[in-house]
Amino acid sequence: MTTARHGTTRRTFLGGAAATTAASVFGPGRVYAQKAGTLRLGSVESLSGNFANYGDYLKRGTDIAVERINAAGGVRVGDTTYKIEAQHYDDKTDATTAARLVERAITTDKAHMVLASLASVLVKACIPVAQRMRFPMMTHWAQVDGVFAAQKGDPWLFSSLNGFSAFYTLIMEMAAKFDDPKIRKVAVISPNDELGVFMAKQYFPDDLKRAKLELAAAELYPSKTQEYVGALERIRRTNPDGLVINAYTPDIIAIFKEMQTTKLFPPLVVVEAPTKLYEALGPAINGAFVPIQWDESLTGTKDPYIGSNKDFARIYREKYKEDVADFVAPLGSHNVLTYVQVLQKAGVVDDPAKIRKAFLEFHGETFFSKVSFNDTGLNPQGAIYPGQWHDGKVKLVYPPRLATTKPTHPFPLWKKA
Repeated sequence: MTTARHGTTRRTFLGGAAATTAASVFGPGRVYAQKAGTLRLGSVESLSGNFANYGDYLKRGTDIAVERINAAGGVRVGDTTYKIEAQHYDDKTDATTAARLVERAITTDKAHMVLASLASVLVKACIPVAQRMRFPMMTHWAQVDGVFAAQKGDPWLFSSLNGFSAFYTLIMEMAAKFDDPKIRKVAVISPNDELGVFMAKQYFPDDLKRAKLELAAAELYPSKTQEYVGALERIRRTNPDGLVINAYTPDIIAIFKEMQTTKLFPPLVVVEAPTKLYEALGPAINGAFVPIQWDESLTGTKDPYIGSNKDFARIYREKYKEDVADFVAPLGSHNVLTYVQVLQKAGVVDDPAKIRKAFLEFHGETFFSKVSFNDTGLNPQGAIYPGQWHDGKVKLVYPPRLATTKPTHPFPLWKKA
């Protein structure tokens, strides 16, 4: 692999979608030409900057899917069997760069498939590109309903995940059942951006109402800041029974460390994502709840290239010599596998209108989950479950029929605060 300019890493493309080989298949007195081609995948990821941890795991998952598809002989679309060539771009955790690279993948590099960055704060800049160019594409990881609502009725950018409005629903349902102590009021702290505003002002209050809980406080701090003291002090004054840290990994780590300094730990602590938290915080994070969208133990869906969730965990372990950290790497594979199934349904790789129609009519599954797309581009079949840190690992703890271990309550540091 060689490094190209403009923040990209690339593999040399081996011809276009129309490339053919004359493989001979003999029938009774006849010879058939079997077509073969190359599918170009443009994958825009945050390989540097604030979201680099996520981007690295997404790239790993993307590479696994591409390798598995190619090792199986490729994917058949219409009358042609394609091998996939992946080109990775680094958006440097910058929305403007992400949008520019998505457009470059479509126009200059002639990608047939585009995975358009991660996090709604970046992906919101890619939606206008998809709309303007009328090019159907998927995002790696973005799911804030309010961002996708901008394309309601005319989606061109699709997510294989359910809306962010469902992120904490089951966790609050579970929390309302806790005793000793009971959970009655919960606060949330979040950045003042797409991740935080919709959650703090709409989705989370709705979750609390459904669970018959009270919103103690909703504190929004300026994006790209390292100053959380004021927001945390205002939360402390409300004496909440629970605190949701609805933020990206770097902010979660900084906020949690500030909580350690000030000994602000209510009985219930929830974090938005598990990525690299144990490496930074160690055993102190044990007992914190986290929404999870994948677990090795879940069964019920599979695909012909990866197999099951357990198969993915095994493949990942063999390739990277470590356990799957969270749902991000599996999500990278899930996106590629979903995308190729949509192309198979469309029967073409180079007709945007037919491919978009296939997205809207698609019903399928991968090892990760079932997939369909609504009129905003989100996947209403994607599941979001409560997980909890136990001994440095995130375990599925609710609902009981799926749980691999029971939830612990209260948060261990609460009695020490």
